[in-house]
Amino acid sequence: MTHNEWLVERAQDFDSLRGRSIESWAGVEMALWEEGPDGDPQFTDPAVPCLQLWGMQACLDDGRALMIGTYQDDDLFGLWPHRRADPRFANRELWDGIYRWTALSGLPTGPVEDVVVFAEGGVLAEVGLRVGGRPLVLVAGELVEYAAGLRFCRLDESVLVFTDPDAAERVGWSTPRFGRVRIDPWPKISFR
Repeated sequence: MTHNEWLVERAQDFDSLRGRSIESWAGVEMALWEEGPDGDPQFTDPAVPCLQLWGMQACLDDGRALMIGTYQDDDLFGLWPHRRADPRFANRELWDGIYRWTALSGLPTGPVEDVVVFAEGGVLAEVGLRVGGRPLVLVAGELVEYAAGLRFCRLDESVLVFTDPDAAERVGWSTPRFGRVRIDPWPKISFR
């Protein structure tokens, strides 16, 4: 299998959500700051318009799940959908410190009406979904903590989740958003 064929197959895995219904989301959240004002990891900040996740799982209407994480290809990371549940999501006790398991109740649920997949630099960089009439943007990236604040980096090892597509455009990415190519995942392979 060539690299491009592998990318198309992963785009098909995302596209297989089209027409399905997402019942709920769960994820493993990564702290924005290792140490907040109270000395504990800080997971939220009103100035940050996204979630930073180690990975996430969509629970589908037929009881199956789609796990979304990242993979590394040389020095870049991309989004990686797995067509099976990850057993680490079943063990909430596994996650502590700068990681915490969380039900992602703020993410849209319902029928998946649209899926758009973008590659960049040879990896799956972004996925746009419309779920229950609401947008959801997933970006392979990371919020890097440094003395002056957080740096929004693309093509890095976390899943950044935006419920506002405009916010994904507005953040000050330290790595430019260019060269994105839409992948049309034909022929389609059904997740059913």
